[in-house]
Amino acid sequence: MRTPVQDPYILRQAIGAHLGQVLTPDVAAGILAEALAAPDLSIDPLQFGMLFKGGLLFRAERMRDVLAELHPLHQAHWLETEKHRHGLPLAPDYDAMLADERAGRLVQFTARDERHELVGNLRMYLGVSRHSGTKFATEDTLYLAPKARGGFTALALMRFAERALLSIGVREIRADSKLVNNAGALMRRMGYEPVATQYVKIFKESSHVC
Repeated sequence: MRTPVQDPYILRQAIGAHLGQVLTPDVAAGILAEALAAPDLSIDPLQFGMLFKGGLLFRAERMRDVLAELHPLHQAHWLETEKHRHGLPLAPDYDAMLADERAGRLVQFTARDERHELVGNLRMYLGVSRHSGTKFATEDTLYLAPKARGGFTALALMRFAERALLSIGVREIRADSKLVNNAGALMRRMGYEPVATQYVKIFKESSHVC
């Protein structure tokens, strides 16, 4: 495990909190103290092992280690499944995601082909229900590159994630199905039940609610 001062992301956050301030010795000391104060509580992905199936390798990886590879898939996912948001910019807050990972609130699952190319990803956020006190996981992104689709790839990735999450005490897994991708068919096949319908309204920046 790396110590916080060795982690560029936590240091970047500490520096960002002081933007606009003159870098006096006191401010520098404060930045260093903040960078040192945050413990690394990230979940060790190695504990979940790995799965080889259908020519693909499924496992969990640290998001901070694969961020450069994830971004192109993030862009492709946005274009394909987030059409209702296309009036908004794609501006992912990776620093916040990496902070969640460091705090033990995010697990990144991946799928790689024979050339070790990243062809799929599934990101889960972890939390504890305020109503039942049980640990839950919420799917944030499930995406497979077109060349990795077909067969049971999505099913294998989800099953691997389920086993991993159950092993760390998760009792409830929540996932979305966009109208444009019919992911609900996969979720129903895996035993998930539809429990709500989500509605979204995007306002223009200049809109005013009366």
